[in-house]
Amino acid sequence: MTATEMVATETNEAQNTPWVALARTFFERLPLPFPNVVILITVLVVAEQLLEERFVGPLAGFPVWQRFGVRAALPMLALYLVLTNRALKRAVLDCLIRLRTSVQVPEEVYEALVERMVRPSRLVEAALLIVSTAVVLVLFGWMQNPLPIYTSMTLPRQPLATGFVILTYTLIGWLGLTLIYTGIQHAVHLSRLARLPLSINVFDPENLLPFGSISLQHSLVLAGVVVILRVLLGRPTSPASFLVITLASLGSLLALVLPLNGVYQQMRRAKIKALNNISEQLLQAQEALLSLKDPLDDGVTELNARTNALVNLRKTILESPNWPFRSNTAVARAVLAAMSPLIYFVLTELVRVYIVPVLVN
Repeated sequence: MTATEMVATETNEAQNTPWVALARTFFERLPLPFPNVVILITVLVVAEQLLEERFVGPLAGFPVWQRFGVRAALPMLALYLVLTNRALKRAVLDCLIRLRTSVQVPEEVYEALVERMVRPSRLVEAALLIVSTAVVLVLFGWMQNPLPIYTSMTLPRQPLATGFVILTYTLIGWLGLTLIYTGIQHAVHLSRLARLPLSINVFDPENLLPFGSISLQHSLVLAGVVVILRVLLGRPTSPASFLVITLASLGSLLALVLPLNGVYQQMRRAKIKALNNISEQLLQAQEALLSLKDPLDDGVTELNARTNALVNLRKTILESPNWPFRSNTAVARAVLAAMSPLIYFVLTELVRVYIVPVLVN
């Protein structure tokens, strides 16, 4: 590593330190080490699923390995939510540091926007906990709906067991709501950041790629939740589950596209400006070329070279993406990744309905 790179790295780390402290999740703010908190949450959810299995008893028609395989969905989902929220904040901070030189605003303006983007609101976290508790109590306590995951069992009659089940489902609901809140918070302020004056190179979008990285990461987080539930719980069988997959896929796509609209508009305007400039220069070269009466004039060669260079530059600009991704192919891959739950569901349903019957018969 060169001396310049070492200085840049140290500067980034120094700038990142206060932001990391601001962006700490609820579980990172607890007095326990974060790995211990993750283990405790996992053990709590596993114990609750074992409790449900104990009260509901063996389910006819389902082997033990299948029942416990499906029961693993909830602990894995809880683990995914806890780890993803923390990893998402760290990844966003890294991208924001890389974006600093590309956003042409004073330092204090940028730092204030970053703080609003990454600092969690304790008031909102408390409100989400209240909402999660109320939803769990209404669904499973007041309305007596059966608990999910391969069971028709309602809340057990034992007070301690009931409290344990309510606590676990409240925690999982709160984790999910907190992750959604984090995504909305990041998306809103990323959209504001994208509308600020940006340094744009129409030939190389490298400095703007962190915008695409932030947006894609949020999109994939939502898609990951659907994939976990789809793989562990099997194909959806109710209209509600079909609606969940469709809405989650559309939400994943919107999380990818909407926050980047400001970057898209600025990149598009920069490309149009550059293309107009090249068009004017091509016109000037064409007029100069036509004004030469002697085809063997030395200026012909120079004008041809200039024209070819301008044409190649125009081709490069036309082929460059309008979005903060490395290429148009990368844009297509990002969209496919965002829509992957819905695409996967449609393909499996097509195979099940049209191909499997043919093979069986």
